[in-house]
Amino acid sequence: MPIFQTEGIVLQSRNFSETSKILVVFTRDKGVVSILVKGGRKGNKKFPGGLETLNRIDLQYYHKQARELQNFKSFDLIDSFQGFRENLSRLYTALSLAETVLRCTASEDQNEALYISLIAALEAIDQQESSPWTIRWKSLLEFCKYLGFGMALEDCSKCGSKSDIAAFDLQSGGFLCRKHTENKPSVINVSGELWGTLRFLAQCNYSAAPRMNVNSTTGRRIETLFKQYYLYHIPGLKTPESWKKLQEIYWVREE
Repeated sequence: MPIFQTEGIVLQSRNFSETSKILVVFTRDKGVVSILVKGGRKGNKKFPGGLETLNRIDLQYYHKQARELQNFKSFDLIDSFQGFRENLSRLYTALSLAETVLRCTASEDQNEALYISLIAALEAIDQQESSPWTIRWKSLLEFCKYLGFGMALEDCSKCGSKSDIAAFDLQSGGFLCRKHTENKPSVINVSGELWGTLRFLAQCNYSAAPRMNVNSTTGRRIETLFKQYYLYHIPGLKTPESWKKLQEIYWVREE
């Protein structure tokens, strides 16, 4: 059985038996892979550095074609992202992005651009101490692009106007000005402030994202928009569990 080596992010870790566990890893070269780690529940005693959720690792495993569960061989820790693990908002932001990748990608469906985007987002959350929600939204904008349903943010998708944006079409991924707002199930009302926030985040780099000051009302509307958009485009997707907790974690103190 050939040994395959790649780097990846641990998206999920769950117990399998009294001594073993299963890792679900998003890898650069093979997409999402499920791996059986015999003795994995012994933790740092057997695996110094840890095989915990959100760790970035250099991974070796025994790869067998058409097998749902691969067998672990070894790993080296690249980054454990200790910075964001010390803060609830940042940790849940990172977990929400990991769960998004887990729920929106098929097993062994390689997507290197999505992998690189996830790494960039986790590094940004680890380094930036404020406004992790802006990093999350920038990441979700990139993720949907690499998943095949990117948003068109530059102007009204019907006439090119950059003023009086009033709606968003879930089907086409385009924003609409008030003159071209359509009465159909896939069109939802949005504010110009929401559109402007996403437009800025799409154009800026990660270090600039936390500079965007967003109030809780607009923040909740952005979260709702992303939820509706992802549910619309990913067949069978249910709202990721981590997404449900974010609004309370982010803005409960303002209420």
